[in-house]
Amino acid sequence: MISNSTNETAEKDLPPLTEVCSNLVLVIDDDRTTQGIVSKFLKQADYGTLAALRAEEARSLISEKKPELILCDVNMPGEDGITLCQRLKSDEDTSDIPIIIFTGSTELNTMSRAFEAGANDYVVKPIRKAELLTRCKRQIEEFRARNEAKRKINTLHKQNTSKTRFLSVASHDLRNPLASIRGISQYLDGEKFGTLNESQKEMVRCIIDASENMLTLVEDLLDVSKIELDHFDLSKEQLAPAALMEQTCLLQQPAAEKKSIAISHTDSTDGALASIDKRLIMRTIENLVTNAIKFSPRETEIRLETRFEDQWIALSVKDGGPGIPEDEFDKLFREFSRTSNMPTAGESTSGIGLYVVKRIVTSHGGEISVENRPEGGAHFKIKLKRIP
Repeated sequence: MISNSTNETAEKDLPPLTEVCSNLVLVIDDDRTTQGIVSKFLKQADYGTLAALRAEEARSLISEKKPELILCDVNMPGEDGITLCQRLKSDEDTSDIPIIIFTGSTELNTMSRAFEAGANDYVVKPIRKAELLTRCKRQIEEFRARNEAKRKINTLHKQNTSKTRFLSVASHDLRNPLASIRGISQYLDGEKFGTLNESQKEMVRCIIDASENMLTLVEDLLDVSKIELDHFDLSKEQLAPAALMEQTCLLQQPAAEKKSIAISHTDSTDGALASIDKRLIMRTIENLVTNAIKFSPRETEIRLETRFEDQWIALSVKDGGPGIPEDEFDKLFREFSRTSNMPTAGESTSGIGLYVVKRIVTSHGGEISVENRPEGGAHFKIKLKRIP
């Protein structure tokens, strides 16, 4: 289940849309003559106008009328234009509304202060109609483009969230029947319901392999959905990573033996502890080891090593496969990304596993890296912070 708090957090991360009244421009200037000239120019270009003499009046109009553009004089009694600009740009509701500053000065210091306050543009008095309208048009177009981009981002986010929720529910609902298929097939393979001939045994083992591959894929999809919904909760405890490496080595022996691959584990950490989620780190190690088996040729060697590297406990998986093409390193940990290498015995691969592995490791404050070994094969290394 996805909690409401998670959904609310995701919604807060979306870029807020700035709701405004289209084509409405607020002119803030304590000089009524300037106000009148500017308003006349704007009305001739089919803009709606509002006018304010002071900053306090302007803030009230902005809150009530929501103009699409603000034109503001620098020098006003009380709160000046630059201070008003700073306040508007620091408020989430008004920070994206474009502001053009009027100034009678061409001094760089005044213009610099205006831009530091968040002003989008400036016009030097006396105001020229063509320049004013050109700058107004550009700022409004840019504002609308930003708002449209935010709207598209929000729409895509909502669509992606819906897709991820569906993926999570579908994967969860698939897991139980797949587990049942695997369990019943294992009973058949053990001849619990009667003797099978060789042809029947082969078919049952195909069902077991297929159901195990599907269960792995379902687990990967569930983890991806948890990652994307920011619902990847850790249940940490103090454990020895070396013990998980040893356990994985033993569990993967049968799969390695099918390809006549020798698999071994060496440990020089003497049971050193790290604060980790046992299930997730075990899943990470299993993923790296099963990949090593998939991509290694027959009669090669896979070496698991656990050792210290400064404040880290380093977990290494070294295989005898073809290594990783150098131009494919960057995409190795991307979601649904695969390298051009193919499993050596036709095993299936989804392109999800390493993406999940990296997210699990980084969620523990750890690091993951990969390099090609000089003697051939790939070397994946996970580093977890050791407990002193």
